[in-house]
Amino acid sequence: MALDPYPDPFQEVVARRRCGERVVMATVVAVAGSAPRSVGARLLLLADGTIRGTVGGGEREAEIVEIARELQRRGGARLVTLDFAEGLAGGDGPLCGGRMEVFVEAIDPVRRVIVAGAGHVAYFLHRFLRLLDFRTVVIDPRAELATPERFPEAQLLLRPFEEPLGDLAITPADGIVIVTPEHRHDEAVLRQALATEAGYVGMIGSRRKVPVLLERLRRDGVSEEQLARVHAPIGLDIGAETPAEIALAIAAEIVGVFKGGVGQGRGGGARGAGTPAER
Repeated sequence: MALDPYPDPFQEVVARRRCGERVVMATVVAVAGSAPRSVGARLLLLADGTIRGTVGGGEREAEIVEIARELQRRGGARLVTLDFAEGLAGGDGPLCGGRMEVFVEAIDPVRRVIVAGAGHVAYFLHRFLRLLDFRTVVIDPRAELATPERFPEAQLLLRPFEEPLGDLAITPADGIVIVTPEHRHDEAVLRQALATEAGYVGMIGSRRKVPVLLERLRRDGVSEEQLARVHAPIGLDIGAETPAEIALAIAAEIVGVFKGGVGQGRGGGARGAGTPAER
């Protein structure tokens, strides 16, 4: 268990979230009687196990750290009451005699979705993702499509699909959506996506063409473990046919994957996989 000097906790949380890490913050929210820390004292548990700050030390803090580790794995929050009078009766433990309430909260990383393709599906997907508080990066060499007017607040990268991801520092908190105008571009982006640590990789395509592409990757040495990461055909199967419906199915699948619910494994696929003209 590594201990580090304690910088500003909020700056630390912001920096770690941007790096794709889940951070757990424990904050003293109430004190009664004599307690080792006052209201507002904080402890951070970082993704690598480093602990910064303290809520009192000793056995009681160890309890908080164990709870923080649990929340780091599964998310959520807990309000914990620590009774420092318990140690007095047995003659060991902290000699404070008071009580302290500590709010322990897992703070999820900032989610980012990288969308390869700026066509009709991407247009609607960006709008759904904004409502869901995802940051969006849109990649497309077509300057007439990848515009701030069509994708407000998105990061726009006018670059070819052959090498779109190299400098994006993709983490498990990121998703990659592949909706390019041509199947050959889909394949090029997918090969690069599987070389990243992205927490979600989805590719548009028909139920006929997707297996052909995956088999080609398999013959080229891509492992079954890597292929199992691909959600293709992309999106939950909600009977989607229009670009807006397909985008909704994709957004729902992304949320499901990052929330640990539906959408695990290969995608069921939106029925209207989208022809190149529709993308």
